Amino acid sequence: MDVSQSKLFIPGVWGPFWSAMVPEYWLTEGGQSATGALLDHIVNNHVAAPRLANRAASQSISLFELLNKILDTMMHEMDAPFLAALAEDLHVLPDFHGNWYKDIV
Repeated sequence: MDVSQSKLFIPGVWGPFWSAMVPEYWLTEGGQSATGALLDHIVNNHVAAPRLANRAASQSISLFELLNKILDTMMHEMDAPFLAALAEDLHVLPDFHGNWYKDIV
């Protein structure tokens, strides 16, 4: 997010919105402001979350640290060259709450 006294149009960035966050200023927003909360929601509401949370607690680590350890183990077991290669054939639409962009047909 950024505020400015000038009305700025930036490709790929939402806005400008007048007085949306700070009175008498223009707001531009990159669209990622709630991504961390969304990931928390997805992980914490997964069916395996309680079991994994107990497992993490027994190791005195966070649930996310445990998930990172699991991914690291998977990477080595699958002989993946790097962690992101585990998602090589995974395609996810980024429209968790629907597509809000009116110009996409």
